[in-house]
Amino acid sequence: MTEPNEMPVLADVEAAAARLAPWIRRTPIIRVQGPGARDVVFKLEGLQRSGSFKLRGALNKLMLLGDAARGGVVTASGGNHGLGVAWAAWFLQLKAHVCVPENTPHTKLEALSAANASVERIPGRYPDAEIAARSYARAHELPYVHAYDDAAVIAGQGTVVTELLEDAPDVQTIVVAVGGGGLVGGAVVAAQGRRVVGVEPYGAPTMHAALRAGSPISLEHIESVAADSLGAGRVGELPFALCRERLDRIELVDDGAILEARRWLWTHLRVPVEAGAAAGVAALSRGLFDRDPGPIGIILCGSNTDPQTLG
Repeated sequence: MTEPNEMPVLADVEAAAARLAPWIRRTPIIRVQGPGARDVVFKLEGLQRSGSFKLRGALNKLMLLGDAARGGVVTASGGNHGLGVAWAAWFLQLKAHVCVPENTPHTKLEALSAANASVERIPGRYPDAEIAARSYARAHELPYVHAYDDAAVIAGQGTVVTELLEDAPDVQTIVVAVGGGGLVGGAVVAAQGRRVVGVEPYGAPTMHAALRAGSPISLEHIESVAADSLGAGRVGELPFALCRERLDRIELVDDGAILEARRWLWTHLRVPVEAGAAAGVAALSRGLFDRDPGPIGIILCGSNTDPQTLG
């Protein structure tokens, strides 16, 4: 088994898939002709038990922690990772303390409370919440569960791509929204030679900036409608190393395209997604995959959103 500071490999994703199978939902796929008349396979991960893919990595990590997590776990989150940790802790009868930035949407705060998490709102953005969470973990001598820079978390996230390829083996290009990099890191490990393309908002280009700079860098300013899920501000060292080696490229999209894609998914497919989950469809609608081999597989990674904003 990979150590926390080592790069996850395909065997880690396969082991995670077997470990998680009794606990998580195997979310469905649907095939459509998407914007731009491309053949598209959508993976509806918003139907996961916590409302996003984050449950996979969190549960894999907590199960591997074993007795070390008996006193509880601590994390920082813009919402979805915290929900994943909270649900995983609930399954395993553990306590979870989640530090969230002050701009976390009310719907996610309500969901965290419903999942029995202890929630602490921190002034500032995600990096400020992470500092507070790490301080809490040290003070209480509890394990800190990183949202994306952890091999076990990355391996767990990769299981969503494992399922996609089992159900749609003809998919040739896999499209993933990128925040801190856990999902895209897992995707490149699980892709088995398929092309993987990451998508970020222009206002939160964390992986794009890291790949251009040659190492992860902290962005001073994040501004996007998808900032609550894609606004980490800095990608993890492990996801960066995986993406530098195996990611085909990063595409950037504007907020207008993200909101249009979100409306399209609801209007045409009746699929509710949060803004970050619509980033891949936004890129598709702008023709950014026209030269990529198809079918195109897009992970619709989360649905923790206010239904009143879908129209």
